[in-house]
Amino acid sequence: MHRSQDLPVHRQRNRMIEPIDENHGRAVDREFIQLLLTLLCSSRLPPDLHIEPELAEDPDFQKLHSYILALRELSFALRNGNLQHFVDGKGFILGNLKALQSNLRHLTWQAKRVAKGDFSQRVDFLGEFSEAFNEMTNNLENVNKQLHKLASLDSLTQLHNRMALDQFLAAAFAKAKLEGSELSILMIDIDRFKRINDNYGHQAGDLVLVQIGNALKKQFRTTDMLARYGGEEFMVVQPQTGIDQAIKIGNRALEAVRNTVIQFESEQRLLVTVSIGVSCIVPEDQSFEDIVKRSDAALYEAKNSGRNRLCVFKEGRALEFNMTCL
Repeated sequence: MHRSQDLPVHRQRNRMIEPIDENHGRAVDREFIQLLLTLLCSSRLPPDLHIEPELAEDPDFQKLHSYILALRELSFALRNGNLQHFVDGKGFILGNLKALQSNLRHLTWQAKRVAKGDFSQRVDFLGEFSEAFNEMTNNLENVNKQLHKLASLDSLTQLHNRMALDQFLAAAFAKAKLEGSELSILMIDIDRFKRINDNYGHQAGDLVLVQIGNALKKQFRTTDMLARYGGEEFMVVQPQTGIDQAIKIGNRALEAVRNTVIQFESEQRLLVTVSIGVSCIVPEDQSFEDIVKRSDAALYEAKNSGRNRLCVFKEGRALEFNMTCL
């Protein structure tokens, strides 16, 4: 015999009215369990799903029925990737599904941020998936840094390439114009480089480019940018640097190259020189190209006046400033 406190609510109410046959009670229990299984487990509810009128009118069953339908609705939306679908209701299971839905919405936002290049995104609310996501973003960040480095470096000399140079120069020029600060540019060209290629071959020429690049790199500050401008030509951009300081540093670089001995093959030693043209920003400049043109004119003068020297563009013309380094 069932005790009244063990019976479903709707059966307790009925028992107060009239006695219930035990066999009939068990049949009702089985029907109720079968109904719950159908509501919870069936992929589709049958259109003719039968609910006893007495049960359908029970307030507790109505709450349970609504709760199960909300669970079905939200779980179906999640299965289909609909993270914006809203269902009304509270409770342990429904609350957990809503929390998962909210987490997935946030994860979607984070994935979009990663797609736009924000590799700082980290996940800490999805257990093992969080570890996989965070490892992925770390790897993407490292690969992106490597790609950025490769994209900004000259493959032979490992100096900055023309693309990186143009970006740095544009930013430095804009800052100098905005702040009224100084900015100098040095154009550096290896003397008689074609003769090196013709006499010793292109492997020797490549070696000269690499070692001259290394020698120049040691003479400039970390705030300067040294880049391979093209062929045998280099450029140095010096923010916050006036013409006198640029000349001094340029002549130091000139002397460093003179003292560089390039060992080619087993017995061949090469000595090379460079010519340098220097110019600085003036109030009339409209773009960094104006400074580059003047530095290039000074370099042309250094080449024409004998090479292995530094010339500066000053007061409307290129003048030689081949000072001795201290």
